[in-house]
Amino acid sequence: MNNFVNIALRNLGRQTKRTVLLGSAIAFGFLIITLVNSFTAGLALSAQDNFSHAFGGHIYFTGTQVSDRGSEISVIQDTRVVDAALDILKDQVSSVHRRSQTTGSLIVGAKVQRQKVEGVNFQDEKDFRQNLQVASGSLDNLDDPRSIILSQEAADKLGVKIGEALIFKTPTVSGQQNLGDFILVATYTGQSGFGMSSAFASLETVNQLIGLEKGQFQSVNVYLKDMNSIDQATLTAYNFLKTQGPVVSREKDPNEDTMMSSMRSMMGGTGPRALAEDDRWVGTKYQITNLNDIMASLLMIIQTINAIGFSVFIILLIITMVGIMNSYRMVMVERTGEIGTMRALGVQKSGIRDIFLWEGFFIALGGALAGLTLALLVVFFTGLVDFGSSSFLSFFMKKGHINFYLNPGEILKNLGILVALSMVAVFWPARSASELEPAQALREVY
Repeated sequence: MNNFVNIALRNLGRQTKRTVLLGSAIAFGFLIITLVNSFTAGLALSAQDNFSHAFGGHIYFTGTQVSDRGSEISVIQDTRVVDAALDILKDQVSSVHRRSQTTGSLIVGAKVQRQKVEGVNFQDEKDFRQNLQVASGSLDNLDDPRSIILSQEAADKLGVKIGEALIFKTPTVSGQQNLGDFILVATYTGQSGFGMSSAFASLETVNQLIGLEKGQFQSVNVYLKDMNSIDQATLTAYNFLKTQGPVVSREKDPNEDTMMSSMRSMMGGTGPRALAEDDRWVGTKYQITNLNDIMASLLMIIQTINAIGFSVFIILLIITMVGIMNSYRMVMVERTGEIGTMRALGVQKSGIRDIFLWEGFFIALGGALAGLTLALLVVFFTGLVDFGSSSFLSFFMKKGHINFYLNPGEILKNLGILVALSMVAVFWPARSASELEPAQALREVY
């Protein structure tokens, strides 16, 4: 076999121009599919990371109760049911945070802006400061109950500077309007896409504004140790909640966008909703959503991009394989005398066929390695470019940089497909070459 490998390598060196052209075509196809796969995989990972920071977790428990007036209000008063659900998931949970949310109007002078405000227990959420990209100001004064953190975009629209006061008008959970004042202590970049830029303030202060008592909150946000277990953990918790009382079904409405529906369930500040007598319940009705629910539409788009990229890859490979097949038909004609001589010297049919197949293998492998090298260079230099963190696209980047993720499994899969198709393209000329009779091959040449 070593002799056949050496002959194949020698033959490739004899026809350098042809080898380079075929290898370049393969390299281009492998470059395209590697870049597409690494770009979409990195985009998904960056989006997951940024969305989880924006919403404060991977899994979100929210609760609603029926008030004395027969309206639905968003509040979790008794945590025992959620605590029991989390106890089932304790081996998978990294951290648990309680939050409240409200949406109202920020007022600075004559300027008014609609704004979602997240109530955060800054002492409890130890990683909050690490995950936020501070643009101006400082996170050292978060113990002040009047502190608020805005996105840089929101601060610019309001024209407010660090240390200046803001008025916030928002409805309480019972539907009354309430006013509060804040002091801007910091601004952050990123996390301002999809119209869901959040401001962050003390959980206790937000609870006072929306009419909740101390110790109450509107959502329990859970970070998991492994993001791949989000759906299974959500299902486990959901099945437990169903045994404890009323729960919002996780079956999707085909007429409603999943991402928008999940986001609305966590926005808060919508005021009470009147319920018909038959629609009321006793206790807390829980709803459980997760990061994948929010990102369902985006993940579908990513899968579509991957499918398109793979289709282009296959088309390029088929075109290249046709070129390889035609090239090796010409090679067979050019080497007819050489093949006849080798057969006359005792080389078996399988040996002639193997030489051709080894040549096809080395062209495919060399082209793939060249394409992978080019992809690595593109990934490296593109990753150095800072696109900023204040635009819609920041949700799909890692601190303003495009995040590429080279999945070894995807690379090996594509390499296997490429090598297999190359071997198939070479097989038919190789078989034809191996079927040449020595005497006939020598007679045609001499």
